[in-house]
Amino acid sequence: MRINSNRGFKFLNLIYILCAFSILFDFLILNIDGSWRGVYKTSPYAIGILIFLIYRGLPVFSYDSDGEVLNFTASEPNLSSLGGIARTHFEFPKRKLHSFRINRYPLRKVLVVKITSKSGTFKKQTVAISYLKKRDLKDLKKSLNGVLARNKERAKNNNGGRK
Repeated sequence: MRINSNRGFKFLNLIYILCAFSILFDFLILNIDGSWRGVYKTSPYAIGILIFLIYRGLPVFSYDSDGEVLNFTASEPNLSSLGGIARTHFEFPKRKLHSFRINRYPLRKVLVVKITSKSGTFKKQTVAISYLKKRDLKDLKKSLNGVLARNKERAKNNNGGRK
């Protein structure tokens, strides 16, 4: 199954442009008194918009469960020149998926995936999924639950039915 949330990204481009104009406007208006050597000022609205966008997470989420590997990618195409800050990617074999959960915060959702490591301990990977639609979120849960069910069935068959 593949999920890609870049459909609504065009709308975010408009928001980014409006934010840039807002910050530029605040910077010019609040510093118009000629004291360019001092501290530059911006309004709390511009700072609030930036904090909100950072809090929300990366807007483009991709999930691919085809084959034997699960791929999770979150990115921000407008900031791709910044490298690691604007992209999160992790992949692992399906058999290593131990559990997952979706943490819901106000205006933010985060997928937490627990992976079994070679040493038998667990490793957590997190990715923001705030921009997923309800249908895509439902499909993601269904796919990950299916992988977990197959893993339990495989473990049961390997143990010969013993616990």
